[in-house]
Formats: sequence, C-alpha cells, structure tokens
Amino acid sequence: MFPVAIIEESLPLGGLLFFIILFAGVVRNPNVPYFVRYNACQALLIDIALIIVSYLLRILSIPSFSSIISLLGSIIFIFILSIFIYSISQCIYGVEPEIPLISKSVRMQI
Repeated sequence: MFPVAIIEESLPLGGLLFFIILFAGVVRNPNVPYFVRYNACQALLIDIALIIVSYLLRILSIPSFSSIISLLGSIIFIFILSIFIYSISQCIYGVEPEIPLISKSVRMQI
C-alpha cells in the first residue's frame, strides 16, 4: 500500500484531512505550477462527484432493483475509466483535459 493510503485509512476522517491538505497545499498554492493545480482540482471534483453518486446508489439499493443498480455501477466504472484515460492522454500532450461541468468549475477555483 502507498503511504498516503495507509495514513488516510488509519486516521479518523483521514479522507477529509487528505482533501483539505491537497486543496489548500496544491490547488490554492500559487507556487505550484498551473497544470498541476488544474489536474489536482479536477481530481478532487471528480472524487466529490463519485462520492455523491455512491451515496445515491446506496440509497437506491433496493433488493428488487439489484440488477439495475449493478448495471449502473458498471456504467459509472466505465465512464470514470474513460475520463481517466482521456485525462492522461491529454496531459501527455500537454493540453488541459476538458471534462464538461468539471473543467469549468476547476477554472473558477483556480
């Protein structure tokens, strides 16, 4: 396991602490290059969106709809994997990844 993951799992509210450190230390720090701040903020916003979607799926996890919930989980996984691959390929070319809604919010934060 990575040291960050060990710390995040061992501390109570470790995820929130990691979020605050990453947001304050990287995204809001003008000494960090813009490209790194942009991608860090984009990763944080995608993580927030995933947390909200996972809570919604837990709320909707009614046993009679388990196959639909499972299908939604698979679709979300493929969608996030596509965003990940797209973002990495854009970063390799030195271009800001344009993800609808997320990229606009990132520019407002930076």
